[in-house]
Amino acid sequence: MADNTNTNPFDCDVDPDIVIEEQFGDTENDTVPTDHSESSWDSIAHKLLRENFMLTALEFHTELIESGRELPRLRDYFSNPGNFERTRDDLASPGLPRTSSIQTFDSLDFARYSDDGAGQVDERVAVLEFELRKAQETIKSLRASLTKEAENECTENVTEGFTQVGKDDPIRPLDKRALNYLVNEYLLMNNYKLTSVTFSEENEDQDFEDWDDVGLNIPKPPDLLHLYKDYGSHGTQEVETSNAECWVNMEEDRIGELEQEWVTMKEQLDSQIKQLEDQIVLIQTEKVDLENQLSEMSRLKTELQDTLDTKKSITQQNGDISDVSPSKSVNTADVKAHTPMDSNHGDDDIDSIQNNMGSDPNDSKHSVDQDRNSDFFVIDTPNRKKEEDMEEKDNPNKRHLPPTFKKALLDVCFHVSKDNRIVSEMSQIASFNKDSVVLMLGRCLPHIVPNVLLAKREELIPLILCTAMLHPDSKERDKLLNILFNLIKKPDDEQRQMILTGCVAFAQHVGQARLLEELLPQCWEQISHKYAERRILVAEACGALASYLPNEILSSLVLSMLQQMLSDDKDEEVREAVVRSLGLLFGFICDTDKFTQGFELLQTALKDNSERVITAAQQVFLPAFAVWAQELDKLEHNLINTILKDLEELCALAAQKASNSVTIPLNEGRFLLLMMALQELVPFLFISMIKSAPFVSKLSEVLGSSEPVDASRFPKPSSALSDLKTVVGGGQELSALMHLYEDHITQEWFEPWDNFNWVVNNLIPRLIEISMGAGLSSPRITTCQCKCFFKICRTFGKTFTEKKIRPKFIELMMLTDEHVEYQAYANAKQTSVTTCIVPVYAGGVLSAFNGEEDRQQLTQFLQEMLTMVSVYQAPLDSLKAAFIEISANPSNHELLLTVLWEGVVHTSAQVRSTAARLFELLVKGVGENLVSTRVFPALVTLGNDPEISVRTSTIPALGAIIENINLREMLDRVYMQFLTFMDDPAYKDEHNIQTELIRTLARVGPNAEPRFRDEFILPRLAAMASANNNLTTEGRKRDIALLLFEAYSAMSCCFINDQLVQEAMVPGLRCLKQDVAQIAPEHEEVVASMIKDYESKMESGRPADRSFTPSSAYSVAGGTPMSSEDMKTRMMSRLKDTTSKANLSTIFNRKK
Repeated sequence: MADNTNTNPFDCDVDPDIVIEEQFGDTENDTVPTDHSESSWDSIAHKLLRENFMLTALEFHTELIESGRELPRLRDYFSNPGNFERTRDDLASPGLPRTSSIQTFDSLDFARYSDDGAGQVDERVAVLEFELRKAQETIKSLRASLTKEAENECTENVTEGFTQVGKDDPIRPLDKRALNYLVNEYLLMNNYKLTSVTFSEENEDQDFEDWDDVGLNIPKPPDLLHLYKDYGSHGTQEVETSNAECWVNMEEDRIGELEQEWVTMKEQLDSQIKQLEDQIVLIQTEKVDLENQLSEMSRLKTELQDTLDTKKSITQQNGDISDVSPSKSVNTADVKAHTPMDSNHGDDDIDSIQNNMGSDPNDSKHSVDQDRNSDFFVIDTPNRKKEEDMEEKDNPNKRHLPPTFKKALLDVCFHVSKDNRIVSEMSQIASFNKDSVVLMLGRCLPHIVPNVLLAKREELIPLILCTAMLHPDSKERDKLLNILFNLIKKPDDEQRQMILTGCVAFAQHVGQARLLEELLPQCWEQISHKYAERRILVAEACGALASYLPNEILSSLVLSMLQQMLSDDKDEEVREAVVRSLGLLFGFICDTDKFTQGFELLQTALKDNSERVITAAQQVFLPAFAVWAQELDKLEHNLINTILKDLEELCALAAQKASNSVTIPLNEGRFLLLMMALQELVPFLFISMIKSAPFVSKLSEVLGSSEPVDASRFPKPSSALSDLKTVVGGGQELSALMHLYEDHITQEWFEPWDNFNWVVNNLIPRLIEISMGAGLSSPRITTCQCKCFFKICRTFGKTFTEKKIRPKFIELMMLTDEHVEYQAYANAKQTSVTTCIVPVYAGGVLSAFNGEEDRQQLTQFLQEMLTMVSVYQAPLDSLKAAFIEISANPSNHELLLTVLWEGVVHTSAQVRSTAARLFELLVKGVGENLVSTRVFPALVTLGNDPEISVRTSTIPALGAIIENINLREMLDRVYMQFLTFMDDPAYKDEHNIQTELIRTLARVGPNAEPRFRDEFILPRLAAMASANNNLTTEGRKRDIALLLFEAYSAMSCCFINDQLVQEAMVPGLRCLKQDVAQIAPEHEEVVASMIKDYESKMESGRPADRSFTPSSAYSVAGGTPMSSEDMKTRMMSRLKDTTSKANLSTIFNRKK
């Protein structure tokens, strides 16, 4: 191939007219192609394009690009979209198979398609993917052009004199999108997720997950925190930019010099601007003063003219002078002193004043010398020289100093440093107006506050707030408000009220816009402060400002702040303030979608472990939320219904049948909480019911004419927000509604309405079921239910109670002859006589009204229940609970004594026995006077009853007298009665009397008089223990032994002298030990331990032996106390003795 014959088969077809463009290879490649090779490649490309081998040409083009040898022909061809446009008929098939990628040609897998099918389809796919890539390149190119244009604009602004962007300059869309991206990134990084979501929703046209969506072909800038920290380090922010084609490196030294020159120039310009601003203020002040002088001279001109006219008339009347010029016939006025002149002065002054007054006002303004302490400069007006010349003529004795000399003289004699801040402020006071005062306060307050005592800083609150309201600079206002919130380190209640009052005044003065921009951010900054007092201030501020904030902010940001503080803050005072503010918030919120969230917050507050938070929730949050629920018609079916469901769930497990003897305790705290919440909602339920009644249409007719409602008509509200007058809107409206309500329901038949039916058929029956399920396990639960029904009856009225509430209780408690097994029915756990229905009906319904008829009904009901439980031999728990609830009111004591006296004289021994047991309750509840005159005589009568069961029933009541009464005469008679029970041979074989006596003595022993305990109780217990050793009946022996064990356990906590220990305690315990060893071995070690203790005590008390053994438990008076080792050994041995016992949990129950 020496002749270099061209072996390329396509060379013969090359068009001679083709212009071969010179190609420049990449300098980085190792091999540089020759011109002949470039010509060959271009010929090949031309041949492929002409023969329409598009895919081959495309592959060829791709390979050339990868090797760095791109042909212009192929580049221009594939860059032109017009080369690939085809008509609909040119398309080979309607459908195209999915390709593996549409991003780059490198990802195409041409091996997936066969060579013999769908060739045109493959070609079309490749072309479409190429077009897509070209479109993406076009987008990137446009984005780069846009970025370059934005950079050019920024560069022009900087080169034109460091022009800063003003507040009124419009923001460009690209800048807005970039700032939006950075703000959203900041919110996410700092866990403001809720705000970020809201911000994203408000900018739906922007994708915050992709920086490229902004539209700028530059790297993502640093976050906002970095930009903020870097802001103050230089005048204009330097942004590093990069270009794909070239890099520009500037000399760092030159940049530093330029920056230093710029800083120097900026300082000089700032100084000049400050001086010019001061001169502007001074000139404006001079203008005001000159205008005031002009007006004063006008007034003087008028006065002088009047004086001239008066003088002229006087002269003409006297005839002394004729044809006298008015300008020379009157006294002149001293303009400077503003006082009338004497007639001796010449008339030239008047002429000069009149000439000046008649001239142009603009030319008559006098200059004022302004002597500032810092530089003492003088501003001359055009007429000042004329005025000085005139003064020289008028007053030839006046000194005339050149202004420059005068200024220099003042500077030398009265030189003050210009760097003194206070002197600088004082030098400007002469030219102050009201706006200048505000500016001066804004400058001085930050220096004053740190130097004021902490105890007196609240005196600055009004000054700070007034300055913050009126100051024109937003940055200064922010500083002042920050000072306000940080003024006091730990503000107390009074100081917080001062600050909050000022915040409310600020909100009233500035409006919503400034309130959101300036005051709320201060609250946000303090939300996580380390001092609880600051967090309380934030919580209270959210509530105080609720009425001045827009509803959108209330239902979003403010609500979120309070919710976060309620759930996260550990200080109960902070949570209490949050709950109160939530009450205020939901008093103004309008977004109905927040009702569910509000109810959840209310439940959270009510479940708080702090009593203060719960009280605030019940007295503030719950009433405010109830009013909103009433407005939304969700009070009955949502709020109250949810509380009832919770109560029913709590009582579901406790409402067991009689066959189940296991007592399931209620969650007492949860039950009481829900019942108290229900009580708070009763006034709102009543108002909701009467406002929805059909008689409301007549309200306007009786409004103002109805009599005021008696204050005692309704129960006392727990808070001001629960007062019916407050809830309904006023006393007159409440009186009118009550008048219409009473007239409507007192009819023999009246038309009910929906809310009325809900109360009668839903609320009352469900509350009764809850009372039956609650049982009598807790006195507090019983009392709470009584208070709830009491409030319902007093609120809804006597007529409603008699017609709708009492019948439901009577129907439930009625026992008819249809019940064959009376005793089994009465003993059932879910009947009225054994559940909480009896005390609730007696203490909550029948005791709600104090009329004579009402008290008679209560007396009759108690007598019937006393007879019923006695005849049916039912448990007395329900009747005792009723007596306890009713006896809490002293006005009911006489009524209860009357009921029991009827039981004392009853013909049935069972009724008399029940009455005797109930007297024990009254001994603890009534005064000593009633006990001595009513209770004790009744017990004496019952003590002489022929039935031994009745006499036995009086023993607990007599023991209660020993515990609670201090009257000597009565106690002596009670002691005699006990002595009769002990010594009477008729009672020795009565097992019930013996057990009741031991049980009563064990209860009253620790609280009885020492004489009665030493002389009666201890010897009698020893005798009973000795007698019990001789009993043959094992059941009785066991009962008495266990009761004696409890009695001796209770007596062990009392001080007993050595003689009684030796004569009564130790012998009785030894007898008890013998019985316990046989019938209750688990108690034997405890009894033996007590015997050992008392024996050690007796040994330590003997005069012959003063030594103490490690087993001794006590030291006698005057003896040497135990050593620490002896005491430790003794306590450990006792602990070892008692911890191994199985049933020791009830040993010391009597001590409690």
